[in-house]
Amino acid sequence: MAYKTWATNDVPSAADFNASAWSDPLSADVTTDETTTSTTYTDLATSGPAVTMTLVSGQTALVIVSCSVTSASSTVDCYMSFAVSGASTLAAADANAALATQIVGSQQAAFRVTLFTATSTGSHTFTAKYRGGTTSHFARRRIIVKKF
Repeated sequence: MAYKTWATNDVPSAADFNASAWSDPLSADVTTDETTTSTTYTDLATSGPAVTMTLVSGQTALVIVSCSVTSASSTVDCYMSFAVSGASTLAAADANAALATQIVGSQQAAFRVTLFTATSTGSHTFTAKYRGGTTSHFARRRIIVKKF
């Protein structure tokens, strides 16, 4: 679904341009190495990263999550996903998660690209969430959101 249907001789306003696909992507980073043993999606000690943007119902956004993961004690799958709150909601899920299977002592980069479609018009906050098993380390965490 298009952001706006234009009629002949319509003149876009500054707000139209700011809300359009021509706007810059938003990104946020948390560099701190933090851990979780949770087998369900959760925040780390420093939550996020997170970004907030306004979307129109039916508008899509490309969401990219990335991180560096390690495991201190055993081989484990480490997941970084995202949740959406605000006008539309979406729970963090494996289907949208960056996944790395970690072998003790190794470090691996993981990323995932997901297309999100807003179900309501308004402000949307995209927040990274994490799950692991045994002590899973997540560092250099990033989220990027680009609306279309």
